[in-house]
Amino acid sequence: MERQPLVVEIVGPAGTGKTTLLRALSQYNKNIQAVFHLRRIKYIPFYAGNALLLLPVFLRQWNEGRGFTWREINWMIRLKASHHILKRRALGDGPIIILDQGPVYTLTRLSEHRPERAKGHCFDNWCKSMLQEWAATLDMVIWLDAPDKVLMERIHTRDKWHLVKDNSEQEAYKFLANSRTLIEQAIAKLATKGGLNVMRFDTDRASLDQIVDNVRIALDVETKIEPSS
Repeated sequence: MERQPLVVEIVGPAGTGKTTLLRALSQYNKNIQAVFHLRRIKYIPFYAGNALLLLPVFLRQWNEGRGFTWREINWMIRLKASHHILKRRALGDGPIIILDQGPVYTLTRLSEHRPERAKGHCFDNWCKSMLQEWAATLDMVIWLDAPDKVLMERIHTRDKWHLVKDNSEQEAYKFLANSRTLIEQAIAKLATKGGLNVMRFDTDRASLDQIVDNVRIALDVETKIEPSS
């Protein structure tokens, strides 16, 4: 029997404890491979290669008169290349791979800069193909959240910089609400292409140990075993 990797992504607004949970899960079991980012120097060839593959998409979009911004191009390349990298990593990693910035995160960043209706048919077709690829790869989403006041307190008390720190309270709450909306939309898109298990936790009510226990039980059940070829 060949154990196929289970791919999980941790998502949520800033201050929900995504990195803390990822570290706790990776320390719990050696079979859990935590992937904090896929932008290391060794992955540059993957990004360069996928940028070339996306060149026809960029040119067609430009011909439609709705050219992408450099920021959008960056997130499109990242969405495509990270899938390629992950498929390569999965060949040698353990049975469970957990991402902190996977397809849901990347889709939210890609969507926050321009409305979907303004992207055009070229982008729509490309996005559909990417959703199909990721929907066949991503098995579970762990969605962390907490009340706005709790998140704001955490963001302001930690050393890590965040743009919310420079905003007014009203702007910060609007930012958090928009983050939740974009996450919801990204998950909905991926879920329509295939089965996707979503676990939700309020990190203000549930302790880290409680969340780890619940996720551990779910991962044990969800781990896929398929016949080897």
